[in-house]
Amino acid sequence: MRTNTSVRGRRSHQKSRHGCQQCKLRKVKCGEEKPNCANCTRHGVDCSYAHAARIEGSSSSSCVQPTSPGDASTMLSGSPGSDGHSQAATAAATDLAIADLELLHHFTTSTAYTFSRHPILQSFWRVEVPQIGFTAPYTLRAILALSALHLAHLRPDQSPSYIAQATIHHDAALKLATPEMANITPDNSAPLFLFSALSTFIWCAKPLKPGNFLLWENHEIASWLVLIRGTGTILDFADEALKNGPLASMFSARARNRIAEPVPQHQILENLRYLVMEDVPEPHMAQVYGSVIDEMNRPFVMCLERNLRLETADVFSWLLRVPHEFLLLLKDYQPLAMVIFGYFCVLLHQLEWMWCMKGWSTHLLSQIYNKLSPAYRAWIRWPIEQIGFLPPR
Repeated sequence: MRTNTSVRGRRSHQKSRHGCQQCKLRKVKCGEEKPNCANCTRHGVDCSYAHAARIEGSSSSSCVQPTSPGDASTMLSGSPGSDGHSQAATAAATDLAIADLELLHHFTTSTAYTFSRHPILQSFWRVEVPQIGFTAPYTLRAILALSALHLAHLRPDQSPSYIAQATIHHDAALKLATPEMANITPDNSAPLFLFSALSTFIWCAKPLKPGNFLLWENHEIASWLVLIRGTGTILDFADEALKNGPLASMFSARARNRIAEPVPQHQILENLRYLVMEDVPEPHMAQVYGSVIDEMNRPFVMCLERNLRLETADVFSWLLRVPHEFLLLLKDYQPLAMVIFGYFCVLLHQLEWMWCMKGWSTHLLSQIYNKLSPAYRAWIRWPIEQIGFLPPR
């Protein structure tokens, strides 16, 4: 017995070239309603025509010969336009910021190990710091900027290109972070704290030049110093949120290296205090200079008496605690302030195992020596001998 059967064919429809990306991914016809198509409205998903247009634009341009031999799409996809696979690969490659990915890879595999010799802190910079960067574009930009400067240090022949990348990323980061600094919350305290720390390294990694005293230049306090002193505000505002949050491993590792008990004044600083107090007739200024010398005592005892390895926080925390009035004296080249800063150079010298700190102690001490009169030059004889700086005759 013969049975009449009919095969139902596929319903014909007109293909949409301008539908939203979500309908394209689901392979359904888009009604192209704006701003949200009916399909997306029904399913409660975001409708993105702009993204779809960008993808289509990338695909259509993938058949065009790259403008330069070093184009990322050429390197990743081979010969553009040779077949469908290479065209798709080319389109995908043009959506990737290859240079930025290189910087992020270098940070996690190399730069992250250069901030500390402590294994826990190395892991912190390698793992947690990029993760925090993904939550705050200004921190991520600072990571990329510092990685670029590290590559400039390692590859001198490509230094101008990497320094240019670093400048672009850090300038963009500053624009993003500055408004956040005025509105510190427990949620943004960790990325802002890291951004300040990274900005310190970025500034130190820049090429040395005459007239740059690290803390000030051309009678102006350095912008990075104003920024890092803001971390004191962050610590005051969100101390517990930082120490118990994503920065917990950093603070706990640092705590193990600290001297808990009070320590007597180091003899070298006691001698310096005596010289300074003999030269300062005004009680208020004597108090300012005395407090600055006292703030150096703990790291001096750590490295010179107990032979402990100094971390960057042990040295740069001095900059968070000195009075603003002392910084004003420094930028005006006041002799006593310059002498005290010369002793701080001994602490900076303890960090010269870091690539971004290399040469800073000698650079600063030589400029301090040139600014001081012969009478005050004798006061910095001890720092000169400790660092191994040879003054000009």
